[in-house]
Amino acid sequence: MPLVAPEQGRERLLALLREQREGAEEIRKLLAEPPAAVLEPLGLLTARDLLEAALRTTSAADGGSDETLAASVDLLYQSGLAAIDLLKMHTKMPKVPRGRASRPSA
Repeated sequence: MPLVAPEQGRERLLALLREQREGAEEIRKLLAEPPAAVLEPLGLLTARDLLEAALRTTSAADGGSDETLAASVDLLYQSGLAAIDLLKMHTKMPKVPRGRASRPSA
């Protein structure tokens, strides 16, 4: 199911695409220099390849239709999530976010 609708308007779609590209670049940096010990290097290679393929595939989306822009935003978002999951699975990074300190009741 698509996350972004083409009806959001071209300017909004272009902004979302820029945002997702920036996010993908940040994830690429994490993959290049993982913040925790690597358990399975091939898993990180797969994550990097997935993210780079998504970036290449969406590189010319700016000039495409609104449908192409929306699909490109979705592809980058989903690829980023998958890359982060692979990063967590194949390093000693925490698998579950740390819990927040609860507030004392008044």
